[in-house]
Formats: sequence, C-alpha cells, structure tokens
Amino acid sequence: MEPLVSVNMCTIRPVPRWKQMLDSLEAQKFTDFEYVIVDALYDKRKGEVKKLFKDYSFPIVYVKDKPWFHSDKERFGTRPGLSSARNTGVIHSQGRLIVWHDDNSWLPPDWLSSHVKVFDAGFDGMAGMSHGTYSSKALEEYRERYDEVGHLNWAPKQKEDDRCGPCQVANKPCPHVEKKGKKTFIKDYREDYNGNVIMIPDFESGKNVEHNILPVGWLYGTNMSIRTKFVLKINGFPEEFCGQMGSEDSFTTICLQRAGAKLLLDKKCYVIHVSDEDHKGMNTIFDFTNNELMLMDGKMHFSNEKYVQNLLFKEKSRFRNNPQFNLREMRTQKLEELY
Repeated sequence: MEPLVSVNMCTIRPVPRWKQMLDSLEAQKFTDFEYVIVDALYDKRKGEVKKLFKDYSFPIVYVKDKPWFHSDKERFGTRPGLSSARNTGVIHSQGRLIVWHDDNSWLPPDWLSSHVKVFDAGFDGMAGMSHGTYSSKALEEYRERYDEVGHLNWAPKQKEDDRCGPCQVANKPCPHVEKKGKKTFIKDYREDYNGNVIMIPDFESGKNVEHNILPVGWLYGTNMSIRTKFVLKINGFPEEFCGQMGSEDSFTTICLQRAGAKLLLDKKCYVIHVSDEDHKGMNTIFDFTNNELMLMDGKMHFSNEKYVQNLLFKEKSRFRNNPQFNLREMRTQKLEELY
C-alpha cells in the first residue's frame, strides 16, 4: 500500500547526521510515510549507510542522484546539482504529499503532522521554519523575522515593491502588509488568498479550527511540502539552478503559484539545523566561494536572488521547468533506465 507522505532528503555532505534524522523520524506522531534519501556519495558509502536502516520501522528508499542534463563543460567547477537530486527524489516517491528537510536536521515529533494538517485542509503545500538552536526564546525571536516582507518565505522583491510575495506573483494590490517606519510587515490575519477563513483539522479534537497561518510566497527547501501532482505539473525543480546553491526553492514556489497551487506558511512548524565541525555550511566544506556567482548556463550572475528576480519579472508566465525531460514519464521507467 502506498504511503500518504514521502519524506525526501538529498545529501552531498561527507558526514550527514544519519542517526539524528532517522531517530527523529522514528519518533513522529504521524506514521504513514516513507523516507526517500538521494545521496551524491551513494557509490562510496552505500554499504555502510544501508546497515543503519535495520533499526527503524518505516520504509526507506536509498538511491543515488540521476545524471544531470548538462554537459561536462558546464558542470566543471560548479556547485552540486540540488535540483537534479530533488527531482531524483520525486521520481522515487510514492506518496501524494512530498515533504523535504536538509541533511543536518532534527525534526520535532509533530513535524509531519503539521504538514499533513495543511494537506488535509485542501492546500497544496506548506513552508515551515528552520533554526539553529533548541532555545524556545530564540525560536520565538526567529518567528518574528518571518513577519517582515522580503524574508525567506516571501518572494524576492524590487526595492520599490512592498507587496507580499503572492501578490507580487499575481501582480495585484496587496492587503496583507503594513508599514512600520522604513520596514514593511505582514499583518496578523487568518484568511487565504480569496478572503476565506483558514480552517485546519485538529487531530486531537477531530474538529476544524481557525489557524493563524499565512499564504506564502517562498518555500524554504529545508522545511517544505508540496502536493505531488503539483510537483509533476511544473515538471519538478528547475535544473538550470544546478551549479549554484539555493534559490531553486524560491523559483519553484513561483512556478507552483503560477500553476494554481495554494501554499501556506506555518510559523509554528520548525526544524533545527544542527551545526558543528562536521556540519558546516557547504561553502566551507567544499570551498565553493570562488564559484558563488556561477550558474549552469555558463554566465555570471549578480547573485542567486537577482537571478530569481530576473526570472520572476522577465518570464512572467513560465510555470513549467526542464523542457529536456518529462518527470511524470520518468517515474514510470525502470530504475536502470534512469542511470
């Protein structure tokens, strides 16, 4: 029987936090899920990693990344292909909802439940928070940052544009923000895109309750969920972003909204990014600093966000990615045909 949820994790990290991630998934209150791991170092450590799985009760799919659809010349000196890895995970996922986290994360027991509530309420995806500490005070301070327009979960904006991300993408007036001095903040409201009060199922009471949750303009790859049919509708994550780190999630969000997906932000749903000597940022581990501005198209760009802005404002109708392949068809292929 197919699971409702496919949890996806992609890694190129020499020392992922395997036990931390697997233990926190074992402790989830919601249990109808499979775990899909895409490992760029699969060929080097598959035997060692597979031994870890015997201690866990949930099904685990462990695979290597499919080939990138780029030439060797384009790939030389660039960053890992995260979009390709995410698309590999989609190919191997059976669930109707796909949820992503990063390879150094700790996941609270209600993490999956939070995403499933939004799915059950009829929405097509959700963004949660990510933070580097277990401190409740620090978490609350971090939540407040999400109220400011332009932060992680809102689409990149022009300086003169103070609309929230969804209203920018739809190019319509924005009733969701208010000015406080020089800053623009999201209002505290409980309505969806059409002005309807958002009702979320409460697992304990069995009733629908009002939930203070916001329409989102920018999913954040370390804690996000998307209805599988919408991932396939936009043909996956844009592989032109292979060769840089980040921003593939923000442009994917824009494509999802253009395709009609309804996405939400839940500031109470969080994961913890745990950093130490073995779990530094990718720039430090792989010495990518000289290639920060390089993209797979072989051109130099001002920054990841600037590149997304250009796509957002110049390609105003694009919602389908990767014209060189069909992700839906790839899900029906024999596995040996993918590699």
